Amino acid sequence: MPSFLYNDLTQLMPKILEPRYETLYFENGDLIPTQTDLIPGAREIAYERFSEFGDADFVSDATTNIPIVDISIDEDRYPIYMLASGFPLSLQEQRAYNHRSRGGTTPSTFNRYERRMAAARKVVAMRTNRATSTGYVGQNLNFPGMLTNAIVPTVNSAFDMNSGTFNTILDFMIATIESLTDNFVSMEPTELLLPPNVRKKMLSTYNTNGTKTVMQALDEQYPDLEVQKIRETSATALDAVGTIPNRVTGKDRLMLYPKESSVLNRHIESSVAELAPEEFIRTDGLRRIYPMFSCITPTIFDYPQDCRYVDIVKVN
Repeated sequence: MPSFLYNDLTQLMPKILEPRYETLYFENGDLIPTQTDLIPGAREIAYERFSEFGDADFVSDATTNIPIVDISIDEDRYPIYMLASGFPLSLQEQRAYNHRSRGGTTPSTFNRYERRMAAARKVVAMRTNRATSTGYVGQNLNFPGMLTNAIVPTVNSAFDMNSGTFNTILDFMIATIESLTDNFVSMEPTELLLPPNVRKKMLSTYNTNGTKTVMQALDEQYPDLEVQKIRETSATALDAVGTIPNRVTGKDRLMLYPKESSVLNRHIESSVAELAPEEFIRTDGLRRIYPMFSCITPTIFDYPQDCRYVDIVKVN
């Protein structure tokens, strides 16, 4: 009986397994209004800020002491940071790639150049997402994150949702939203970011009749409020960041804000990550290193009083 090769007895399936990545909410514009308006090569962005001050009072016709108003003009400046990652291509891989691009063939249809470029672009996006959400302090950089900016007011609440009931949890959420609305200049919050365990608690806590959850009741009260579970707001994720201004270690964080570009925004160039020009590609022995880079700003809070962090007891 003839022997069979191992591969002859293996069914080769017409698919390739690839890594699956979580959605990059803080990088892709889902949570933060993102403007693709950075000029290539710019080191920072700046715009003028006007402040108006003065008062009015009751006066008579002959008064000489009339209150006056005035304005001051200042300038806000924000640095532009560059994130980069490179991918290699060896001499033989480059030759094979060039051969195929001229109409030749290679033993495999797997394009290492394009896949490595995609991988470099992905890691730049993932690093951007992490820095944009919880910030980055290192290499003498001060890159505050959307969830960790000291200029956004923080409420250090003692509320414990673990022992909360339908009424107490709902009352807490309504009171939190309404207290924030009282401080708003122009609008109500449209976004609520919360940790997965907090959302789970709100979904599993029913009223006495067992007909409605806290989440359903909240949606009835605020139909325009988008509730999004974000793992970066959990106590575990925030504790891993290190010291965060105005935050007590070990607490979950809720964030309320209006998703309006006039309130908060970030700026990038025209693409998430692009390939460096040919003259900046370097050689390393018999391989070439192709840099991918992205230029971004931190999340800019033009009106931080319209946003709020609410830290509560960690939900188990």
